[in-house]
Amino acid sequence: MRIAIFSDIHGNLPALEAVLRDIEGLGGVDAILVAGDLAFGGPHAAACVDRIRGGEFVVIRGNTDEWIVQGSARMPMATPLVQWTRRHLSEEHIRYLEGLPFSHRIPAGGSDLVLVHATPWDIEASLLPDAPEEEARKAVDAASCRVLVYGHIHRAYQRMVGERLLVNVGSVGFPMDGDPRASYGVFTYDEAGWQVELRRVEYDREQVAQAILASDHPAKEVFVRRVRHGQP
Repeated sequence: MRIAIFSDIHGNLPALEAVLRDIEGLGGVDAILVAGDLAFGGPHAAACVDRIRGGEFVVIRGNTDEWIVQGSARMPMATPLVQWTRRHLSEEHIRYLEGLPFSHRIPAGGSDLVLVHATPWDIEASLLPDAPEEEARKAVDAASCRVLVYGHIHRAYQRMVGERLLVNVGSVGFPMDGDPRASYGVFTYDEAGWQVELRRVEYDREQVAQAILASDHPAKEVFVRRVRHGQP
């Protein structure tokens, strides 16, 4: 079994299409999973939601998907961008986001893989790559799985937690680890267990930067910096 998992598209259609082409170039996979945050922040919110809901993807919701449904963010400073994104979506788009599940499990003979957006208990908590071992263990224990996969923090990494694996697939649309290329993971399961390849994909980032600059985006400087440089 081979699956691709990506997260945090954030309205960046060229990055999403580049990742999908890269997956196709691998010879295809058995399933593609999407860990939420489809629309918020980028210049192609509606197109990204349409691309995902029109394909054969397993999709869970992210914290910014919830923000869009609710019309506001937990962080008040993000609410203007939530409202800007909502103006670029239809009611049908918003209903789709509202119906997304919190998590997804892939059974694998006692070596299950579980996908969440942030943590198994909170869609907005941040589990960082250098989190203490007890914090990482709490996450995989809560998910009751061999492999726990998530997005949210926009930083791709993998680490062992005892005999279990914790993986962040980074961000398609706006990585924040200093590498602006779109990020995703390929997960292969065989008799040896799970193997993970974290992949980076180049795309026309300047096209996206210019689309943001040409719009009435309320946080242009922040998002242009993210797309150009992979920095928060």
